[in-house]
Amino acid sequence: MTCSIYAISKKTPEFASLLAQQQRACQQFRATLEIIDIAPKASNNSTEAQSFYTKALSPYIKPSTPGYALHPAGKLIDSQEFSQILNAHAHVQFFIAGAYGFAKEFLKQCIPLSLSPLTFSHALAKLILCEQIFRGLSLLNNHPYHK
Repeated sequence: MTCSIYAISKKTPEFASLLAQQQRACQQFRATLEIIDIAPKASNNSTEAQSFYTKALSPYIKPSTPGYALHPAGKLIDSQEFSQILNAHAHVQFFIAGAYGFAKEFLKQCIPLSLSPLTFSHALAKLILCEQIFRGLSLLNNHPYHK
């Protein structure tokens, strides 16, 4: 099982050890958690920024691999349902846009998914997603972490 996270974000040193910890934790379930940060382009224009995100992230979309775009209007699911996403596929991709969100044409290529109705920083959203991946793997493997 491989989970790939593609994020339009700068590397956040204060989160690096926490993300690495989540990556190591997933390995006990023979799962690889890849985190690919793509540096954002400075822009005050939402259309221009979204176009950059689409161009930067589109090459990573694989037709044979489900891609989930984190989006405020995406589907809200619980941890059990999230674990079933992981269970159904050998490789799952997650995409996190920059500050201006995804362009509509990018969202059409993915399944929109929401972590919460709350708004998080991109660094925190990435960490929460990693934790949910570990939690999902724990559920699938009857590991006591989820309890």
